[in-house]
Amino acid sequence: MFKIGDIMRTSFDKAFEITIGLEGKPSNDPRDPGGFTIWGLAYKYHPHISMETTLAEAKEIYLNEYWIPAGCDAAPFPMDICLFDSQVNPQNDPKWPGGGNQEIVNLKPDNWQEYQLFRMMRYLRNSKSVFVLGHIARVLRLSQQILEIDNARSY
Repeated sequence: MFKIGDIMRTSFDKAFEITIGLEGKPSNDPRDPGGFTIWGLAYKYHPHISMETTLAEAKEIYLNEYWIPAGCDAAPFPMDICLFDSQVNPQNDPKWPGGGNQEIVNLKPDNWQEYQLFRMMRYLRNSKSVFVLGHIARVLRLSQQILEIDNARSY
């Protein structure tokens, strides 16, 4: 049987590829509260990861712990990719209602571009100052990649 979630999950592979590209290489930046990170997964939140964690294992974690809980299967492209990436790197704001993506969704953005603007505002308020520019650049790179995908689909 054909399910709506199956249709929407078609973006997961591309979203995962983009997010892995944005997350970079293994790191252990002492300024990062997540500690050791591989494939964008921080040891603080995933104590079972190690330098031996494979890309396939990371993909499974991203699907089950980020994509599905963020409701990406129910969201259309490109909102599904925006929700996924901001679930991976939330920088929650205690002053906004909800937590994670919900605090931005509660602001009722009109489209994915406005969602991304709200996300940058959240980064300005909540990211450690050393990471703010990187977080905003992340949103801009993601937005550019979404536009490129959308333009390619138009042809």
